[in-house]
Parts: sequence; structure tokens; C-alpha cells
Amino acid sequence: MIELTGKHVVLRPLERAHCRLLWERYEPEIQFPTEPLNVGASVEGAEEWFEDIQAKHGKTQVYVGIFTSAGDLVGEVQLANIDWRNRTANVGVGMTKREDRGKGYGTEACRLLIRHGFDQLDLVRVWSRTYEYNEAAQKLLQKLGFTLEGRERAAVYCSGKRWARLIYGLLRDEYEPVQSSGRHVEEG
Repeated sequence: MIELTGKHVVLRPLERAHCRLLWERYEPEIQFPTEPLNVGASVEGAEEWFEDIQAKHGKTQVYVGIFTSAGDLVGEVQLANIDWRNRTANVGVGMTKREDRGKGYGTEACRLLIRHGFDQLDLVRVWSRTYEYNEAAQKLLQKLGFTLEGRERAAVYCSGKRWARLIYGLLRDEYEPVQSSGRHVEEG
């Protein structure tokens, strides 16, 4: 079991009940969604999501829950699409409730997991994609030290308009761990 501890958050594995809770609590952005909207999707989807996480964990992804220091589950963060040959992965983060967004939980969670990726998984590059309209994600990636590497023009249709998909990257030699972001703890 992996547990990464920061100043305000703890990252730990998601159990079946956690996936269901995140699924039920998720408050999407309707006008400009950051995730696909699963209109009409039942909570059974949470079961499939949990099974997918379990099947891929350690092989092509590291997927963990974001818990506050008080123990409240507020989101999830992952290194996905891990390419072990090329030592790259995609980072993504999601906060379920709007009231928990903008409090720094996602930033700290990303820092902890990226640090784990570089220091423990020996990754060389971490990348992320977001939409042109998602200014919060762009600010987060820039705060984490990512560089805008590319733009897929008119790649996404949302709210009656075409938007670009933005590609960001962070190389290990560009990354400077923030000392206050936490410590790494692993248990067997």
C-alpha cells in the first residue's frame, strides 16, 4: 500500500466505497465541463471504475484518493498512461465538490504524486492535457512548473464553440521538489 503525506492532504488507495462516494458527490461544471458528463449513468459506473483502477494499478497507472488531514475524501489524483519504456506518464486531478476546489488540495496532491513519479517510479516526463477554456487547470499546471508544449486547434466542441486542447509537460530535470510538500511513506 502506498501513502503519500503532505501538509494538508494524504494520498492513499481508493477502496470500492470511496469510488462510489466520489461518483455520487461529483459536482460537474455544466457550461464548460472538465470531465465527460455521464448524464443518466447509474452508480453502477462507480463499480466499473473501481475495477478499472484495480486492473491498471501499478501497470499503467497510480490512482489514489485525496484525503484532507482530517480524513475527508475530497478528490482523486492519478499518474495514468504510464509508459515504462519511455518513462512518461499523464497526471490528472479531480475535486468532487465545488466547495473543495481552489483550496490548494489539488495542487498539493499533484506535487506529492509527481514527486513520487520522478523519485520512486523513475519517470523522466510527466504531461497533462486540458481544454483552452479550463483556466483553473492551466493555472495549476503553470504553478506546478509545467510548460505549454502544444495546442490541438479546434479539437473540442463545447457549449456551441470549438476549443483547443492544450498539452503541457514537465521534465524531471526541470522539477524542483517543494520541501514543504510532504514526505513519502510506503507500507507493504
